[in-house]
Amino acid sequence: MAEIPTPNETNPKGNRRPYRPERLAVATDSRENIDACFGKTETFLIYQLKTTGQTPAYELVEARKGPRPCQDGSHDQDVLEASAEVLKDCGLVLAGRIGPAAVKVLADRGVMSLAVRLPIEEALSRLAKK
Repeated sequence: MAEIPTPNETNPKGNRRPYRPERLAVATDSRENIDACFGKTETFLIYQLKTTGQTPAYELVEARKGPRPCQDGSHDQDVLEASAEVLKDCGLVLAGRIGPAAVKVLADRGVMSLAVRLPIEEALSRLAKK
């Protein structure tokens, strides 16, 4: 499971800032934590980066229903593609779990994905920091 870095942390390949997309999607069942599997979640919360003064923060802009490609441990490729298509305007997807097939179809659309288990507000706060 990937860890969302804070801006002060260094990357093994050098001192780089974390990726901060303008729009991101969160797979959640609880609406409080990043706790859902990408392929099993019914709803993605979509957040938009807003800057008030010099303080960037993420704001919830919508909840999107998506097809659920994962059924009993396997997935339907067409439904997986449709699920990724629903999120193609997001730069990042955060999910409690995400398999390699989902990572690939999202990446094919220019969407980065991370498997993390954190409270949503904590993850958004880390991403929004300069």
